[in-house]
Amino acid sequence: MSRIPCNVNKDLLPLYVDDVCSEESKAMVEEHLAGCRKCQDYFDALREGTAEEKMKEEREEFLSEEKMNREAVSVIKSIKREISKGRTKRTAVTVAAVLLVLFVLEGLSGSYIGGWLGEIPVFDTRLKTEDVRVIEMYLLENGYLYISVEPDKKCGMYYTCNVIETFTEEEGFTGEYEGYFGLENIPLDWDSIPIRKLSCIFPLSRRVKEDDYGNIKEREDSVIYLMGKGGERIPVWEKGQEVKKAPPEIEDRARKAIEKEDAEMEEKLRKGEAGVLDVINNVYTIAELESQESH
Repeated sequence: MSRIPCNVNKDLLPLYVDDVCSEESKAMVEEHLAGCRKCQDYFDALREGTAEEKMKEEREEFLSEEKMNREAVSVIKSIKREISKGRTKRTAVTVAAVLLVLFVLEGLSGSYIGGWLGEIPVFDTRLKTEDVRVIEMYLLENGYLYISVEPDKKCGMYYTCNVIETFTEEEGFTGEYEGYFGLENIPLDWDSIPIRKLSCIFPLSRRVKEDDYGNIKEREDSVIYLMGKGGERIPVWEKGQEVKKAPPEIEDRARKAIEKEDAEMEEKLRKGEAGVLDVINNVYTIAELESQESH
């Protein structure tokens, strides 16, 4: 599934806010906002009528980061040219220096390895799907799907998303929705406590307000994927698949997690720290850590 670049998305956002862009553009913007915190903040600022001076500062900051990204790519390309000239020893030192700088940047900002840089194999911190085992899967009384996994390798982070519309080059947006989750290990995240077990609770459908006229659309997942290194993904659940009903202890565990996260999300919405798309795409999670029961 592809996602439009941030700069293209920001160009579309004013049109999206004024509701003057095409349905295809709306769908692309919404897909991007679901997975990009910075663009979501930019969208919230546009919608709330932030002062022009503030918007200018945010735009300059965004362009500055884009410039840093281009410069990093330029350095990597230069290294490849050095390799082709046979300067192996010198290049090895340069590569080590660049890797160190980029990992330090990741440790400081968390924006490089988790973004475009994560698509380069050496920076891809996601665990392979083969290193993550599904150990539980239940259907809750409320219709939500409960999935638990255990990693075979050390990891300290996870990522999730839900009811995202699929996109193909042949068909464009297909009208089918999917959810996904995965585990990753950031090498410089020294403070993180390794995850022993991760439980994800997927609301398999969401009601979405489609326009200003109050029209409602139901988004329903067709498949839930486990994502892994290199963009590999394997289906863990597919629509129509029979799943056992959750036992009482799982129902109770899930209920507490849902109540807790709903209360936190409601507070974030009240403070303007979250938007509607955060609610739509939210997956409830319970991460059991090696040194404590849950987090």
